Amino acid sequence: MEISLKHFKTILSKELLKQSEKNKVRECDETEKGHFVSYVDEGDESFDVSLTISSDGEVTEHTCDCKNGNIFCIHKASLLTHISTGKKLKHFIKPKKKISESETLLEETGLTELKEWVRDLLAKNKDIELAFIHYFSAKNHEYTTEEVVKLTTEAIKAIVKNKKNIDPTQSKKLIELWTEIHAPVVQNYLANIADENSFLNFHAVTETCCLFQLKININSNKIPKYIEGLLQQSVEYLNNIYAEETWATATGYYIKYIPDGFDKIRMHYLLHLKNLVSFSNEERRKKLVELLAVQYKKSNADNILNGAQYTKIIFELVQEYKLSSEYCHLFQPIRYDNDFNTKLIRLLIQFNHIDLAEKYSRQQIAQNFREEYNIPYLRLLKEIYSRQKDEPKLANVLVELFPHTYDFDDFIHIYTKMQGDEEKKKWRTKILSKARNASRNNIIEATEFCFKLLAYEKKYMKMIEYIDEYTPHRIILQHFEQMVLSDKARLLKAIIEKRESYYWGIGKNDPEDDKNYFPAFFAAMLKHYTAVYLKAVIKNTVNTKLHYSLNKFVIYMKREFGLEEK
Repeated sequence: MEISLKHFKTILSKELLKQSEKNKVRECDETEKGHFVSYVDEGDESFDVSLTISSDGEVTEHTCDCKNGNIFCIHKASLLTHISTGKKLKHFIKPKKKISESETLLEETGLTELKEWVRDLLAKNKDIELAFIHYFSAKNHEYTTEEVVKLTTEAIKAIVKNKKNIDPTQSKKLIELWTEIHAPVVQNYLANIADENSFLNFHAVTETCCLFQLKININSNKIPKYIEGLLQQSVEYLNNIYAEETWATATGYYIKYIPDGFDKIRMHYLLHLKNLVSFSNEERRKKLVELLAVQYKKSNADNILNGAQYTKIIFELVQEYKLSSEYCHLFQPIRYDNDFNTKLIRLLIQFNHIDLAEKYSRQQIAQNFREEYNIPYLRLLKEIYSRQKDEPKLANVLVELFPHTYDFDDFIHIYTKMQGDEEKKKWRTKILSKARNASRNNIIEATEFCFKLLAYEKKYMKMIEYIDEYTPHRIILQHFEQMVLSDKARLLKAIIEKRESYYWGIGKNDPEDDKNYFPAFFAAMLKHYTAVYLKAVIKNTVNTKLHYSLNKFVIYMKREFGLEEK
């Protein structure tokens, strides 16, 4: 039921109404038809309350600035009770503004007394003194770069003094003070965004803040966020520059100051320009990325402290905005960053910088201390030498790569190029033995290789012998027809007595994935073995009470045949 003037005492709780009677309602005004505003005093606290009452007496809107303002609180109940008794103004008047105690005292205090109090306050609080000086002297003041630096450092001294560790409260106060004192410098820059002096003053702000961040210990990102916010303000202004020459000048300041002149990159400027690129039109976007790429070319990223990050950002921009063909050759590998290096070398191959791609691949292989890290680079060299049709180099790479990949096509390529049957036989035996051992370590590529090699050699009887607990059913299914034609009985025995691997999940074999092949495998079995025969074999296997458990495929067949115990 809606709250109304007639029924509110039956809807609201007795306890709420009883508490509301203790409050004092004052200055109740009807500011427009049916809309009442008032102050409701509860003890020493006062609350702004408003009620809107429709022509039929229902409360349609209600507000209160207490913490329970979203519900019908005791302050609203006090005002509603007050209105129901008829104690309200008869005419619409403009509501009075609630005046705080401090505002009242300010109005009552004499000028001389007020100045004395302010003087004492400023003497005791350097941050307030700085804000006071800035507010009353900054109007129409043209700052120099030195003044901007001084102003920023004075704010630091006022809040932090000489401390090396600052807490979140101090950093918050510092950002608030910086925001106030930097405002005219930032506004002047935005109003004259292509003016060099205006930019240099703005640059002095960001640079001084960054240098302070480096000198102190602070568990907060407030200062980087503050700098990011300042830079973000300029994005719209830069994009709204109509004249291309003016735009080039304004953005050129940031590009010029990306290097710090020592051994670092001003990453906040680089990220700002990256952000600007994303908002620019196609022509400006390309021009910015080209300027950044040319600047990168002149740098020596290997000798820059944040050179790896610098390289990745420029590389990402070049890739994203389709300039790889022109600039991919500028980049060099980053030590121990295989993901970046392989992307770079792949681009070099794509755009026919083959010699450079080969050089970088070889460099990374020479620097790696573990063989598995060489795999992506050996794959890239394989691609390079395949393109060039350089058989001797390709053969050498495949020999290095094969023990890591067990790629059957690579094996055949190497095998067919070997001279002499004895050499071929020795190498084949060595590789097969290694693959067999790797298969027992649950390396699925090695298992696949063994079966592909035996299929290539048409040694299907040997293939049956290779079926063990590490052989997924999908691989058996791939070669099932050839094996079943070689020896049905031995193949069935191998399938039925195949143990379950307890190491699946360590390598790449997935038992759940293998289960997906059971229906097709079961159908293949029924093509060559009768259902009666399979049931008999399964029952006999169960009755022999083998010391090992049935494998999952045999259990699947039991369920399909209805042989499970009830």
